Amino acid sequence: MPNIAVIGAGVSGLSAAFQLSATGAKVRVFEKSRGFSGRAASRTKNGCRYDYGANYFKLNCNEVARLLFEHLPTNDLSRILGDIGTFDQTGKVEAGDPVQNAGAKWTYRGGINTLGKLLVKVGSLDVTRESQIATLRRADECWRLDDENGETHGPFDAVVLTPPAPQTIALLQSTGENEIVGDLIRELDRAEYYCQFSVILNYPTEFALPDDHYALINSDRKHRLAWISHENRKEGHVPENQTLLIAQMAPDWSQDHYREDAGNIIEAAAGAVQNLFQQPLPRLQWADHQRWRYAHPHTAASLEAMKPGTEIGLFFAGDSFIGKGRLPKAIETGFATARQLREHFGL
Repeated sequence: MPNIAVIGAGVSGLSAAFQLSATGAKVRVFEKSRGFSGRAASRTKNGCRYDYGANYFKLNCNEVARLLFEHLPTNDLSRILGDIGTFDQTGKVEAGDPVQNAGAKWTYRGGINTLGKLLVKVGSLDVTRESQIATLRRADECWRLDDENGETHGPFDAVVLTPPAPQTIALLQSTGENEIVGDLIRELDRAEYYCQFSVILNYPTEFALPDDHYALINSDRKHRLAWISHENRKEGHVPENQTLLIAQMAPDWSQDHYREDAGNIIEAAAGAVQNLFQQPLPRLQWADHQRWRYAHPHTAASLEAMKPGTEIGLFFAGDSFIGKGRLPKAIETGFATARQLREHFGL
Protein backbone atom coordinates (compact mmCIF):
# COMPACT_ATOMS: atom_id res chain seq x y z
CA MET A 1 0.00 0.00 0.00
CA PRO A 2 1.26 3.52 -0.78
CA ASN A 3 2.50 5.88 1.92
CA ILE A 4 0.84 9.30 1.42
CA ALA A 5 1.49 12.65 3.12
CA VAL A 6 -1.22 15.30 3.32
CA ILE A 7 -0.07 18.84 4.12
CA GLY A 8 -2.80 20.79 5.88
CA ALA A 9 -5.60 19.64 8.21
CA GLY A 10 -8.25 21.89 6.72
CA VAL A 11 -11.47 20.30 5.50
CA SER A 12 -10.04 19.52 2.04
CA GLY A 13 -6.96 17.75 3.39
CA LEU A 14 -8.90 15.85 6.04
CA SER A 15 -11.58 14.84 3.51
CA ALA A 16 -8.91 13.46 1.19
CA ALA A 17 -7.22 11.63 4.08
CA PHE A 18 -10.58 10.26 5.28
CA GLN A 19 -11.34 8.76 1.87
CA LEU A 20 -7.83 7.40 1.36
CA SER A 21 -7.60 5.80 4.79
CA ALA A 22 -10.69 3.75 3.96
CA THR A 23 -8.73 2.11 1.11
CA GLY A 24 -6.02 0.82 3.45
CA ALA A 25 -3.41 3.31 2.26
CA LYS A 26 -1.06 4.65 4.91
CA VAL A 27 -1.85 8.36 5.29
CA ARG A 28 -0.21 10.95 7.52
CA VAL A 29 -1.51 14.52 7.83
CA PHE A 30 0.75 17.43 8.80
CA GLU A 31 -0.79 20.58 10.30
CA LYS A 32 1.13 23.70 11.30
CA SER A 33 -1.39 24.79 13.98
CA ARG A 34 -2.94 23.02 16.97
CA GLY A 35 -6.42 22.73 15.48
CA PHE A 36 -8.37 21.09 12.70
CA SER A 37 -10.59 22.41 9.88
CA GLY A 38 -8.47 25.39 8.77
CA ARG A 39 -10.60 28.48 8.21
CA ALA A 40 -13.67 26.58 9.33
CA ALA A 41 -12.53 27.80 12.72
CA SER A 42 -14.16 28.00 16.14
CA ARG A 43 -13.06 29.48 19.44
CA THR A 44 -14.27 29.65 23.05
CA LYS A 45 -14.04 32.81 25.14
CA ASN A 46 -15.87 33.91 28.26
CA GLY A 47 -18.36 31.08 27.99
CA CYS A 48 -19.17 31.76 24.31
CA ARG A 49 -18.44 29.42 21.42
CA TYR A 50 -18.22 31.09 18.03
CA ASP A 51 -17.33 30.45 14.39
CA TYR A 52 -14.96 33.20 13.29
CA GLY A 53 -13.97 32.02 9.83
CA ALA A 54 -16.56 30.14 7.78
CA ASN A 55 -19.88 30.95 9.44
CA TYR A 56 -21.96 27.99 8.23
CA PHE A 57 -22.25 25.48 5.42
CA LYS A 58 -24.99 24.45 3.00
CA LEU A 59 -25.33 21.04 1.41
CA ASN A 60 -25.76 21.19 -2.36
CA CYS A 61 -23.73 18.07 -3.14
CA ASN A 62 -24.95 14.52 -2.48
CA GLU A 63 -21.44 13.22 -1.82
CA VAL A 64 -20.83 15.83 0.89
CA ALA A 65 -24.32 15.26 2.36
CA ARG A 66 -23.60 11.52 2.61
CA LEU A 67 -20.37 12.25 4.43
CA LEU A 68 -22.06 14.46 7.01
CA PHE A 69 -25.29 12.52 7.48
CA GLU A 70 -24.22 8.90 6.89
CA HIS A 71 -20.53 8.55 7.69
CA LEU A 72 -20.14 11.06 10.52
CA PRO A 73 -22.17 11.42 13.76
CA THR A 74 -25.06 13.87 13.43
CA ASN A 75 -25.98 14.42 17.08
CA ASP A 76 -24.05 17.71 17.25
CA LEU A 77 -25.29 19.09 13.91
CA SER A 78 -27.38 22.23 14.30
CA ARG A 79 -29.51 24.08 11.74
CA ILE A 80 -29.33 27.86 11.81
CA LEU A 81 -32.72 29.56 11.61
CA GLY A 82 -33.23 32.94 10.00
CA ASP A 83 -32.58 34.52 6.61
CA ILE A 84 -29.59 36.43 5.28
CA GLY A 85 -30.50 39.99 4.33
CA THR A 86 -28.50 42.66 2.53
CA PHE A 87 -27.31 46.20 3.19
CA ASP A 88 -25.81 48.80 0.87
CA GLN A 89 -23.19 51.50 1.35
CA THR A 90 -25.74 53.74 3.09
CA GLY A 91 -26.61 50.99 5.58
CA LYS A 92 -30.08 50.41 4.14
CA VAL A 93 -31.22 46.88 5.02
CA GLU A 94 -33.34 44.80 2.63
CA ALA A 95 -34.51 41.22 2.30
CA GLY A 96 -32.10 38.77 0.71
CA ASP A 97 -32.45 36.47 -2.28
CA PRO A 98 -35.33 34.07 -1.51
CA VAL A 99 -33.73 31.30 -3.58
CA GLN A 100 -30.46 31.54 -1.65
CA ASN A 101 -32.32 31.72 1.65
CA ALA A 102 -34.36 28.62 0.85
CA GLY A 103 -31.51 26.21 1.57
CA ALA A 104 -30.74 25.04 5.11
CA LYS A 105 -27.69 26.51 6.85
CA TRP A 106 -25.72 24.24 9.17
CA THR A 107 -23.04 24.32 11.83
CA TYR A 108 -22.27 22.26 14.94
CA ARG A 109 -23.24 23.02 18.52
CA GLY A 110 -19.58 22.66 19.43
CA GLY A 111 -18.49 24.97 16.61
CA ILE A 112 -17.98 24.51 12.89
CA ASN A 113 -14.51 23.05 13.45
CA THR A 114 -16.27 19.98 14.88
CA LEU A 115 -16.35 18.75 11.28
CA GLY A 116 -12.58 18.37 11.18
CA LYS A 117 -12.50 16.73 14.59
CA LEU A 118 -15.08 14.17 13.47
CA LEU A 119 -13.17 13.37 10.29
CA VAL A 120 -10.05 12.71 12.37
CA LYS A 121 -11.88 10.64 14.99
CA VAL A 122 -14.13 8.55 12.74
CA GLY A 123 -11.40 8.04 10.14
CA SER A 124 -8.77 7.26 12.81
CA LEU A 125 -6.50 9.67 10.97
CA ASP A 126 -2.83 10.05 11.83
CA VAL A 127 -2.35 13.82 12.26
CA THR A 128 0.88 15.48 13.35
CA ARG A 129 -0.01 18.94 14.66
CA GLU A 130 2.21 21.98 15.22
CA SER A 131 4.44 20.70 12.45
CA GLN A 132 5.03 23.22 9.66
CA ILE A 133 6.54 21.63 6.58
CA ALA A 134 9.19 23.91 5.08
CA THR A 135 10.85 21.83 2.35
CA LEU A 136 9.93 19.05 -0.05
CA ARG A 137 12.76 16.86 -1.37
CA ARG A 138 12.41 14.17 -4.04
CA ALA A 139 14.84 11.28 -4.39
CA ASP A 140 14.49 7.67 -5.56
CA GLU A 141 10.93 8.45 -6.75
CA CYS A 142 9.86 9.29 -3.19
CA TRP A 143 9.31 12.49 -1.21
CA ARG A 144 10.81 13.54 2.09
CA LEU A 145 9.40 16.43 4.07
CA ASP A 146 11.52 18.68 6.28
CA ASP A 147 9.72 20.67 8.96
CA GLU A 148 10.79 23.99 10.49
CA ASN A 149 12.31 22.18 13.48
CA GLY A 150 14.73 20.34 11.22
CA GLU A 151 12.98 16.97 11.45
CA THR A 152 12.64 14.89 8.27
CA HIS A 153 9.52 12.83 7.56
CA GLY A 154 9.12 10.12 4.96
CA PRO A 155 9.72 8.65 2.51
CA PHE A 156 6.28 9.15 0.95
CA ASP A 157 5.06 7.84 -2.39
CA ALA A 158 2.83 10.91 -2.87
CA VAL A 159 2.16 14.28 -1.28
CA VAL A 160 -1.18 16.11 -1.21
CA LEU A 161 -0.77 19.88 -0.84
CA THR A 162 -3.78 21.82 0.47
CA PRO A 163 -2.53 25.17 1.90
CA PRO A 164 -3.50 28.49 0.26
CA ALA A 165 -1.82 28.98 -3.12
CA PRO A 166 0.96 31.35 -1.94
CA GLN A 167 2.03 28.86 0.75
CA THR A 168 1.83 25.92 -1.65
CA ILE A 169 3.94 27.84 -4.17
CA ALA A 170 6.62 28.35 -1.51
CA LEU A 171 6.69 24.60 -0.85
CA LEU A 172 6.95 23.82 -4.56
CA GLN A 173 9.80 26.30 -4.93
CA SER A 174 11.66 24.42 -2.21
CA THR A 175 11.76 21.30 -4.42
CA GLY A 176 14.18 22.84 -6.91
CA GLU A 177 13.41 23.83 -10.45
CA ASN A 178 12.02 21.40 -13.00
CA GLU A 179 9.60 21.79 -15.86
CA ILE A 180 6.58 20.19 -14.18
CA VAL A 181 6.99 22.13 -10.93
CA GLY A 182 7.38 25.37 -12.88
CA ASP A 183 4.09 24.76 -14.68
CA LEU A 184 2.36 23.95 -11.39
CA ILE A 185 3.61 27.17 -9.83
CA ARG A 186 2.43 29.24 -12.78
CA GLU A 187 -1.05 27.72 -12.53
CA LEU A 188 -1.26 28.24 -8.76
CA ASP A 189 -0.19 31.84 -9.21
CA ARG A 190 -3.60 32.46 -10.81
CA ALA A 191 -5.30 32.00 -7.42
CA GLU A 192 -5.33 35.40 -5.72
CA TYR A 193 -6.54 35.78 -2.15
CA TYR A 194 -8.37 38.43 -0.20
CA CYS A 195 -7.22 39.21 3.31
CA GLN A 196 -9.96 39.91 5.85
CA PHE A 197 -10.57 40.75 9.49
CA SER A 198 -13.10 38.85 11.55
CA VAL A 199 -14.18 40.81 14.62
CA ILE A 200 -16.20 39.27 17.45
CA LEU A 201 -18.40 41.69 19.42
CA ASN A 202 -20.06 40.68 22.70
CA TYR A 203 -22.78 42.77 24.37
CA PRO A 204 -24.29 42.29 27.87
CA THR A 205 -27.93 42.19 26.67
CA GLU A 206 -29.90 40.31 24.04
CA PHE A 207 -31.01 42.01 20.83
CA ALA A 208 -31.69 41.01 17.22
CA LEU A 209 -30.22 42.13 13.92
CA PRO A 210 -32.35 44.56 11.85
CA ASP A 211 -35.52 42.85 10.56
CA ASP A 212 -34.62 39.82 12.71
CA HIS A 213 -32.18 38.39 10.15
CA TYR A 214 -29.62 35.74 11.04
CA ALA A 215 -27.05 37.68 9.03
CA LEU A 216 -26.58 40.65 6.70
CA ILE A 217 -24.25 40.86 3.72
CA ASN A 218 -23.09 43.97 1.89
CA SER A 219 -24.66 43.91 -1.57
CA ASP A 220 -22.74 46.68 -3.37
CA ARG A 221 -19.26 46.06 -1.90
CA LYS A 222 -18.98 49.75 -0.98
CA HIS A 223 -19.32 49.43 2.78
CA ARG A 224 -16.34 48.87 5.09
CA LEU A 225 -18.31 46.01 6.64
CA ALA A 226 -18.80 42.94 4.44
CA TRP A 227 -20.83 40.69 6.73
CA ILE A 228 -22.45 40.58 10.14
CA SER A 229 -24.08 37.52 11.73
CA HIS A 230 -25.91 36.76 14.95
CA GLU A 231 -24.10 33.93 16.74
CA ASN A 232 -27.02 33.54 19.16
CA ARG A 233 -28.91 31.81 16.33
CA LYS A 234 -26.57 28.83 16.75
CA GLU A 235 -27.68 26.44 19.43
CA GLY A 236 -25.31 26.22 22.40
CA HIS A 237 -23.02 29.04 21.29
CA VAL A 238 -24.01 32.06 23.42
CA PRO A 239 -25.30 32.14 27.04
CA GLU A 240 -28.57 33.88 27.91
CA ASN A 241 -28.63 37.65 28.37
CA GLN A 242 -25.78 38.22 25.92
CA THR A 243 -25.50 39.00 22.22
CA LEU A 244 -22.51 37.93 20.17
CA LEU A 245 -22.02 39.29 16.64
CA ILE A 246 -19.48 38.21 14.03
CA ALA A 247 -18.41 41.17 11.90
CA GLN A 248 -16.22 40.60 8.85
CA MET A 249 -14.64 43.69 7.38
CA ALA A 250 -14.53 44.31 3.63
CA PRO A 251 -11.41 42.89 1.93
CA ASP A 252 -10.27 46.28 0.59
CA TRP A 253 -10.68 47.86 4.03
CA SER A 254 -8.85 44.91 5.61
CA GLN A 255 -5.98 45.25 3.15
CA ASP A 256 -5.63 48.98 3.79
CA HIS A 257 -5.67 48.53 7.59
CA TYR A 258 -4.00 45.14 7.85
CA ARG A 259 -1.14 46.29 10.10
CA GLU A 260 -3.22 48.42 12.46
CA ASP A 261 -3.46 47.36 16.08
CA ALA A 262 -6.37 45.29 17.37
CA GLY A 263 -7.98 48.18 19.25
CA ASN A 264 -8.41 50.26 16.11
CA ILE A 265 -9.78 47.32 14.13
CA ILE A 266 -12.33 46.46 16.81
CA GLU A 267 -13.39 50.10 17.17
CA ALA A 268 -13.92 50.40 13.40
CA ALA A 269 -15.94 47.18 13.29
CA ALA A 270 -18.12 48.20 16.23
CA GLY A 271 -18.78 51.58 14.61
CA ALA A 272 -19.69 49.98 11.29
CA VAL A 273 -22.08 47.60 13.03
CA GLN A 274 -23.70 50.44 14.99
CA ASN A 275 -24.43 52.25 11.73
CA LEU A 276 -26.72 49.39 10.65
CA PHE A 277 -28.97 49.80 13.68
CA GLN A 278 -31.56 52.53 14.13
CA GLN A 279 -31.00 52.71 17.90
CA PRO A 280 -27.80 52.91 20.00
CA LEU A 281 -26.30 49.57 20.94
CA PRO A 282 -25.19 48.72 24.48
CA ARG A 283 -21.56 49.26 25.44
CA LEU A 284 -19.32 46.39 24.36
CA GLN A 285 -18.65 43.81 27.04
CA TRP A 286 -15.64 42.27 25.27
CA ALA A 287 -14.28 41.73 21.77
CA ASP A 288 -11.96 39.43 19.86
CA HIS A 289 -10.50 39.46 16.37
CA GLN A 290 -8.70 37.35 13.77
CA ARG A 291 -6.52 38.55 10.89
CA TRP A 292 -7.02 36.18 7.98
CA ARG A 293 -4.07 36.73 5.65
CA TYR A 294 -5.57 34.32 3.11
CA ALA A 295 -9.29 34.56 3.82
CA HIS A 296 -10.59 33.25 0.51
CA PRO A 297 -9.52 33.42 -3.15
CA HIS A 298 -11.27 35.76 -5.56
CA THR A 299 -9.76 33.99 -8.57
CA ALA A 300 -9.09 30.26 -8.81
CA ALA A 301 -6.47 27.96 -10.25
CA SER A 302 -7.57 24.92 -12.24
CA LEU A 303 -7.39 21.56 -10.48
CA GLU A 304 -7.43 19.91 -13.92
CA ALA A 305 -4.30 21.88 -14.88
CA MET A 306 -2.47 20.46 -11.84
CA LYS A 307 -2.72 16.87 -13.10
CA PRO A 308 0.84 16.80 -14.52
CA GLY A 309 1.99 16.84 -10.90
CA THR A 310 0.80 13.24 -10.57
CA GLU A 311 3.77 12.19 -12.72
CA ILE A 312 6.07 13.06 -9.80
CA GLY A 313 3.68 12.16 -6.98
CA LEU A 314 2.23 15.63 -6.29
CA PHE A 315 -1.51 16.10 -5.79
CA PHE A 316 -3.55 19.15 -4.80
CA ALA A 317 -6.78 20.17 -3.09
CA GLY A 318 -8.25 23.18 -1.29
CA ASP A 319 -9.99 26.44 -1.96
CA SER A 320 -7.23 27.63 -4.31
CA PHE A 321 -9.22 25.71 -6.93
CA ILE A 322 -12.74 26.95 -6.21
CA GLY A 323 -12.40 30.73 -6.05
CA LYS A 324 -14.95 32.33 -3.78
CA GLY A 325 -16.40 29.01 -2.75
CA ARG A 326 -17.79 27.56 0.41
CA LEU A 327 -16.76 24.82 2.80
CA PRO A 328 -18.52 21.97 0.90
CA LYS A 329 -16.65 22.93 -2.28
CA ALA A 330 -13.35 22.55 -0.43
CA ILE A 331 -14.47 19.10 0.72
CA GLU A 332 -15.28 18.23 -2.90
CA THR A 333 -11.72 19.05 -3.95
CA GLY A 334 -10.47 16.65 -1.27
CA PHE A 335 -12.77 13.95 -2.62
CA ALA A 336 -11.59 14.60 -6.18
CA THR A 337 -7.94 14.32 -5.13
CA ALA A 338 -8.63 11.08 -3.26
CA ARG A 339 -10.17 9.66 -6.45
CA GLN A 340 -7.06 10.71 -8.39
CA LEU A 341 -4.83 8.93 -5.90
CA ARG A 342 -6.96 5.77 -5.91
CA GLU A 343 -6.69 5.68 -9.69
CA HIS A 344 -2.97 6.45 -9.62
CA PHE A 345 -2.15 3.63 -7.19
CA GLY A 346 -4.94 1.25 -8.21
CA LEU A 347 -6.56 1.34 -4.78
